[in-house]
Amino acid sequence: MLLLKIWKRSRKPLIAGFAISISIIVCFGSLHFTDGAAAPIFSEILASFNVLVIFGTSFSVLLFSYIDNISKDVSALNSNRDKIGVALSSLGEVKKEVVINTGLIIFLLILELAVKGLEQSMPPKKIPFESFGWVVLSGRFSIFVLAILAASEQIRGLLVAIEYRSVIHAGKSSNK
Repeated sequence: MLLLKIWKRSRKPLIAGFAISISIIVCFGSLHFTDGAAAPIFSEILASFNVLVIFGTSFSVLLFSYIDNISKDVSALNSNRDKIGVALSSLGEVKKEVVINTGLIIFLLILELAVKGLEQSMPPKKIPFESFGWVVLSGRFSIFVLAILAASEQIRGLLVAIEYRSVIHAGKSSNK
């Protein structure tokens, strides 16, 4: 039982670490095998980072409001107060996760832009090795992949909220 709790807590960081590792390997491997010809592909993908951040933050506002309305519906139920307390606690956790994921997505955009700026500000004579640009592009791409994971967590949060809403409406219908 203890191992199951540890796995639940460590699953997201492990998945994020795995996604970062794989994205770096795929990006750098693609750049290496194409002798850099794949760089415009990854650059164009990274150009959509701003759109992802706009989607993620807008979606977060909508999701937070939706979850808050569900919380109000749950607290209005005339049912077992212990179960309502557990449900409200779970919904509170989902709301915290929404806020954290939003902050993470914004932070990742800033980090990606900072890495891009540092690379561009480095004079050609100071570049430490030949494929340094590919390493930086691979790192930037992995930051983008991590932002996609955070955005997908927002979508998962919406699915959880929809499920809660369905359960609440089913409970209200059975009480009539």
